[in-house]
Amino acid sequence: MPDGTIDAWWVAVWVYAALFLGQRLWRARRWVPPERPDADYGWKVTHLWWVPFHVLDAVFGVPLLFAVVIAYFAI
Repeated sequence: MPDGTIDAWWVAVWVYAALFLGQRLWRARRWVPPERPDADYGWKVTHLWWVPFHVLDAVFGVPLLFAVVIAYFAI
């Protein structure tokens, strides 16, 4: 790879990573824990693991995984 060029697979990795993290943050902001439905947790960045699995996790996570593997082996 010549200097100064960016492989398109790494661009795909960043795009899918941004989409994956963005949707997790969006759902974390709107997720209400069942034990305290009236509580406002704000932007729960530290609570991302508490948010239940959603189909969007697979929609953005699987292509992200494939893009990382392909980008790694494309070096």
